[in-house]
Amino acid sequence: MLRFALIGCGGFSRRYHLPTLLADKDLKIAGIFDPFPTPPVEAIAQQTGAKIVKKLEDLPDADAALVTTPHTLHGGHIAHSVDRGWATMVDKPFVMKVAEGEKLVAEVAKRKLVNAVAFNRRLDRGCLRAREIIRAGGIGQVRLVQTVQLGYERAGWFLDPALGGGGAYTGRATHMADIVPWLIDAKPTRLRSRVRPGPAGGIDRGGFIDLEFPGLECQMACIDDGWHMWDELRIFGEDGLIELRRPLNMPTGWHMTWQSKRGDAREELTAGPNESGITTQFLAAVRTGSGVACSFADAMLSVRIIEAAFASGAANAKTIELN
Repeated sequence: MLRFALIGCGGFSRRYHLPTLLADKDLKIAGIFDPFPTPPVEAIAQQTGAKIVKKLEDLPDADAALVTTPHTLHGGHIAHSVDRGWATMVDKPFVMKVAEGEKLVAEVAKRKLVNAVAFNRRLDRGCLRAREIIRAGGIGQVRLVQTVQLGYERAGWFLDPALGGGGAYTGRATHMADIVPWLIDAKPTRLRSRVRPGPAGGIDRGGFIDLEFPGLECQMACIDDGWHMWDELRIFGEDGLIELRRPLNMPTGWHMTWQSKRGDAREELTAGPNESGITTQFLAAVRTGSGVACSFADAMLSVRIIEAAFASGAANAKTIELN
């Protein structure tokens, strides 16, 4: 029986992870950390027999943990889980600062603990197929990548800088900062960014990031205006184009279109839901030692990109070198 701890049990955790955990007959939710448990959380505790605690140190012992707390709390909560020797998965973003992430990467390596960041797009069938096509030379040499993300959360802790960190960059652009280098199998060398300031004492309103890769550029738009929660990504090669778009009526799943140079559709793959895949994979990794889609070390590039984007924006779009 796998003993599991939930560090946070908000709406995202209950929607994307909990159904998989509850369906696993060989898993027991031992404890839930939630300083302000809502009726849905109390109902889960009653259903599973899990102990709700308001202090991390009061969590009962476990084999693995899922961290789904507000963004700025991830680092400390991951560190607690790792310190107790638990395999750990965290929702995106991994952490807020590069230095914080590097310490955690080193610690899980030293302890040989299974670790993962829930970048679920790495398991999406449309994204996987797009990566396969690019690697096989299906669109020729990649020359330009464009991403557009519109809208952001409109209420709750997301809007509090002390909990949500930045705005759309932290909560939304971090996805593109992870998936773009993964799709094209390349690392950016430098970055420029323009951040749209928010109200006094509030989060920023996203902005625009220019990423430079060897031989190509990526233009990322991520703002809190426009068609709420719109996501699209276009990869232009010398011989074709790949478009990825998330339907607005689906929380996960990307529609993939591959076109030839002249615009003739070669392949189209409709979006498919994949809300439990990342959780299922993590459980398999804990039990069998199999791999994960995105480890802490894998997620560090996204942390570097977003940290540098904020630094560039604060310095009037200064070019930042990425190590």
